[in-house]
Amino acid sequence: MVQRRNISYATQTEQGTKAWDIFMSLVATTRKLGVSFFEYIRDRISLIGNIPSLGSIIRDKSSLNPFGWSWMPE
Repeated sequence: MVQRRNISYATQTEQGTKAWDIFMSLVATTRKLGVSFFEYIRDRISLIGNIPSLGSIIRDKSSLNPFGWSWMPE
C-alpha cells in the first residue's frame, strides 16, 4: 500500500491521509475476518444491517480462542 501511495504522489491533505489509512485498515480487517470489504461498505452505506459490526465479529471470534488470564473481556 505504501508503494501505491508513493506512485500516486500521496494524498493532498492530512484528511486525505487519514481517510486512506482508515480504508486500508478496514480492507485488512475485513480480509482477516473473512468479510467482503465491498459488501461491508455497501451494507454500511445503504444501512441494510445484514453484516454485523466488525467489533462484534471480532468479539465473537475471540470468544472461541481461550487467551487465559492474560486477556479479560470487559
